[in-house]
Amino acid sequence: VPDGIIIKQSSLPHVQLGVFSHDRWISEGTEMGPFTGRYVSKNEINESTRNEFMWEVLNQNGELSHFIDGSGGNTTNWMCFVNCARNASEQNLILHQHSDGTLYYKAIKDIPPDHELLIWYGPEYAQFLGIPDVQQFGNCMHNVQKNNQEMPIGRMKCTICFRGFNSRSNLRSHMRIHTAEKPFQCKYCRKCFSQSSTLRNHVRLHTGEKPYKCNVCNCAYSQLAGLRAHQKSARHRP
Repeated sequence: VPDGIIIKQSSLPHVQLGVFSHDRWISEGTEMGPFTGRYVSKNEINESTRNEFMWEVLNQNGELSHFIDGSGGNTTNWMCFVNCARNASEQNLILHQHSDGTLYYKAIKDIPPDHELLIWYGPEYAQFLGIPDVQQFGNCMHNVQKNNQEMPIGRMKCTICFRGFNSRSNLRSHMRIHTAEKPFQCKYCRKCFSQSSTLRNHVRLHTGEKPYKCNVCNCAYSQLAGLRAHQKSARHRP
């Protein structure tokens, strides 16, 4: 542990240890590190992998290269005890990746003595790490900086199955497959769904709405699939 840093009971609820500034201020812009641990390739990651002490390393194109796992062993250091901020006011660190791939924590504000060091992961990466109830703030995905510039987000990839997406909202929807989150609830029967579009289709079972109409006959359907099946049926053919 470097001078001016101490590990003790975290200030966060239900968390054991945390990292604190000790007897001096940590100035804005101070870098601490590097983060050390075991090299983990993308192919080693699956749903059973323990990843709570794992950071991803990006290549020059902003794409996932590999992971550094700081969980135990001779290669880890004090940085694995830095916890995740719950909101914007708590955050005082970001992850800074140097051009050689090494990872450092960087203070984004002056940190007074006896304050816990807290980093922000971003919502999608927090889900991968298994961190619950992390609120989204700002416009960054991982809050990773490279060469003092924000890393370009570009085409976003799921950190579990590595499928690519063109928008953060599409990636967020996809992540619910892995997390089993179902935030959309039917007001009629309280059944929950992972996608808002699935909820809309379900609600039509209660309301009787049939927005998909055949342009040949008077048949109407609540689901687009029903209309397409009708149009392909023998009785619909001329």
